[in-house]
Amino acid sequence: MATLDALKVFVEVVRSGSFTGAARRLGISKSLASKRVASLEEELGVSLLNRSTRALHLTEAGQIYYEHGLRISEELSVAEAQVQSVTARPRGQLKVSAQVSFGFMYLAEPTTAFMRRYPDVAVEILLEDQRFEPIDEAVDLAIRMGPLPSSSMVSRPLCKVVYGLYAAPDYLARVNYPLHPQDIANYDTIFYGNYDLGAHWRFSLNGQPLDVEPHSRLVINNLLGVVEAAKAGFGLAYLPTFAARSAVADGDLIPLLQPYWNEHGSMLVLFRSRKYLPDKTRAYLDFITEWFRENLAL
Repeated sequence: MATLDALKVFVEVVRSGSFTGAARRLGISKSLASKRVASLEEELGVSLLNRSTRALHLTEAGQIYYEHGLRISEELSVAEAQVQSVTARPRGQLKVSAQVSFGFMYLAEPTTAFMRRYPDVAVEILLEDQRFEPIDEAVDLAIRMGPLPSSSMVSRPLCKVVYGLYAAPDYLARVNYPLHPQDIANYDTIFYGNYDLGAHWRFSLNGQPLDVEPHSRLVINNLLGVVEAAKAGFGLAYLPTFAARSAVADGDLIPLLQPYWNEHGSMLVLFRSRKYLPDKTRAYLDFITEWFRENLAL
């Protein structure tokens, strides 16, 4: 068992590229991770890693051992998942990564409902505005805004993502309502710094894309911040409907130019293609897919 534990640590060190990263993912100290790899090298009688102040590199023996160790680690994960599947209910630790705004607004309710149904599953939600790749090996599921680029990940759609134009009643009381996307150049605007289509806002006209480049004095790299600035009456904001939904319901934002709104793909749940998906992961995947279908038609 000691050798197997050390092998798991060694594989994770190579995957993450550092003892610090491996220790964080495994929930152990850096010193313990280093000791386990050192004990493995001592037992095998070879050096597996060349260590320097900047990087770790596999030795020839280390490359051979890593390739075999990786297969053993993956087979062990499959075996553990299959054993879990014969129990009465899903159990274990589940890690879910989601984009900050979407996770903040919409993941708490379905996740807590899921945990009430499956009391033996613990969930950790990591909110981060990274793109599709790389997704941490320690994460079971990741929720990202599509379309999905070329990737080894398997995806399942949660809901469509539609972008539209919004402004606060206070701002619109001071200006004329825009009648066409090309009018946007005449207005104050708030730009979302992580918008994936670059410096322009995309609308749709007769089924064809219509791009408008706003000249924004205010740029915010978080959708929640864009929503708050729009509610404060600074100007027009181009937002996904899921981000503006609550503010519209409260009367803080007004939808504009709806005939020109544009669909941007879907919000996707991503997971790795494996021979066997653990019950805890499959249960959460099925639960939130159904929850969004019933409760959040965006």
